[in-house]
Amino acid sequence: MARDLIPPPTPAGKPVLPGTAPSGVPNLIELPPEPPRAAAQPAQQPTPGPSQFRNRFGFLMGSLAGVLVAAVLVVVAIIAWGGGDDGSGEGLAKNWSRLAPADVTLSDGAQQIADHVGAEYHHADGQQLTKVTGGPLGIGVSLRASSGAIKSYNGENGVLYTLNGLGANGSIKGGTPSTQRLQLVRREALELALYTFRYLPDADMVVTLLPPPPPKAGTDAASPVSGILPNTSADPKEMTAVFYRPGDLKQRLQIPLGATLNAAAPAPEQMGGTEGRTVDSLTLPNLFNWSLPASQIGQPSLVLDRIPG
Repeated sequence: MARDLIPPPTPAGKPVLPGTAPSGVPNLIELPPEPPRAAAQPAQQPTPGPSQFRNRFGFLMGSLAGVLVAAVLVVVAIIAWGGGDDGSGEGLAKNWSRLAPADVTLSDGAQQIADHVGAEYHHADGQQLTKVTGGPLGIGVSLRASSGAIKSYNGENGVLYTLNGLGANGSIKGGTPSTQRLQLVRREALELALYTFRYLPDADMVVTLLPPPPPKAGTDAASPVSGILPNTSADPKEMTAVFYRPGDLKQRLQIPLGATLNAAAPAPEQMGGTEGRTVDSLTLPNLFNWSLPASQIGQPSLVLDRIPG
């Protein structure tokens, strides 16, 4: 009976004590649960500091903003003075000039051309050379060549420019009179005519009254001819004008303006050289003495007498 109370031997031959498990047999005593583990926290990323390219990018953005502003100003200028047509349908050069008048009428368009061209011509000290006005001719023209018949034009589609030097008789105030300055004034008349024939389709003639020389010492300034012509002189031979018909300058309209005249007008003292010869060849054959006789019979007309060359 006592043998029945002894536990059976373990496979290893050792008795199994109460409350224990034989080797290799799982212990069934419930262990207290392990404390819950905290969820893994994401690694903290370092706060980025300012980029080493920050200043460079700022400079580039500022430059781009400046370019954009400049482009807007150019567009505004083009809109204000116009873009013009390319003229290719008439055999004229495309992109003939940087700007074109916004108005193509003989009144407003001519004055816009006068304002633009006049502002490009200066004395050596930077003061504008002449005040330029432009508009419809409003009077007929009688052209009297050195020989042959008198040619008459009704002037209905003519344009008149006046270069007023704001001195006595409309002469140029300030500076020193010289052949170079006269050549520069004729350059201005040439540029006015080129712009007119290029951008004012109704214009069929251009007359530009040049400023006379200052009155000689001891002589009085002449009274302006009644009406529209201020550039008068006591000596009729000093009252000169440049007269063009469209065909006179057609070849110059088939090439860009820059191929005829430099982009910037020179000061009087710098006039001459190759450009001076170009100006002479395109203006001297079209240079006339002008007069407006007060006692004309019938419709008055501007009389142009060719200057003997």
